[in-house]
Amino acid sequence: MFATLTAPSFGPVHNRPTDTGDALRPCRCGKRHEPMDALLGTPLDPETYDYLGAVLFNAHAEPVGSFHDLPAPRARRPARLTQKAARAVLRFSFAKVAEYQKRGLVHFHAVIRPDGPDGSTQPPPRPPP
Repeated sequence: MFATLTAPSFGPVHNRPTDTGDALRPCRCGKRHEPMDALLGTPLDPETYDYLGAVLFNAHAEPVGSFHDLPAPRARRPARLTQKAARAVLRFSFAKVAEYQKRGLVHFHAVIRPDGPDGSTQPPPRPPP
């Protein structure tokens, strides 16, 4: 599985939106920003931007980006397994990368792989019929 966890919006920022054909559209400010424009990622309205929320999100982003426990409940529900039973048959391996967006907020990309209970040497259990 490939997952991307992106920060919520804390207010609109200057950006370089594109249409489905990758043609550049104007930003909400009306300007078509150049790729290195210093305004990119800065709030459109500094008076209403939630700076505190953005700082707190980044400060607590590492636990949000932890995949040790997040996938397990979703994976065990369809199989109707308890948490203890799921640990006996399923283990998740993952690799993740954190990166900062132009707006200064962190987001994560992760590759998550279900394995058997002993890790990557075993295939994951088959789902129930």
